Amino acid sequence: MSQNGEYKLILIGNAGVGKTSIFRKLSTGQFTETNISTIGVEKKTFFIDILNKKKQQENVTVILFDTAGQEKFRAITKNYFRGSDGILLIYDITEKNSFEQVEAWIDSIKESIGKEAESKYIIFLIGNKLDLIDQEGYKREVEEQQALEACQKFGMIWGKEHSTKEIKFEEITNLFKSFVQIIYDKVGEKKNKKQTNKKMGDGKQKKGCCESDV
Repeated sequence: MSQNGEYKLILIGNAGVGKTSIFRKLSTGQFTETNISTIGVEKKTFFIDILNKKKQQENVTVILFDTAGQEKFRAITKNYFRGSDGILLIYDITEKNSFEQVEAWIDSIKESIGKEAESKYIIFLIGNKLDLIDQEGYKREVEEQQALEACQKFGMIWGKEHSTKEIKFEEITNLFKSFVQIIYDKVGEKKNKKQTNKKMGDGKQKKGCCESDV
């Protein structure tokens, strides 16, 4: 099994939609009921096995960034859009406003990255807090069909609806891996070729990494 390529993924969306809960469930397997607001940006490095076009297993490095959703941190968040290979755009299915802001987030992405670079990254739209619609005081405010229509309109991939609280660690890990596989299949070949050419031009190899960053 070879190691090939480094990929940058970023979690974005309004404050309170559960980005940090997703980030920490992926990182530790744990879920906390406390609503934790991210100050600035957190990151963690994952090493994930994917299949290349020859159906051979390869190990890729994935750096996942968790960003703040509050308006006052938007300028910081936008700095991390550039160079992203995958963007996980999260909304809360019990909060209509978080879904209505999807278009504004997409506009912000295009403004930061540039329209000419749209083929170099993938946006996944993900509905979160599925478990809340069965609880008293909550109700579904965004139908799945609305999300599917948004994906078609804005060229996103539907990442489906989930409950970060109830999803098992193995399930969320496999889901994340499937997103990485899609990114690799769609943009990975060009990215890896570019990285290889750069290494050849530099005349030296980049040092490998063996530990995760939190």
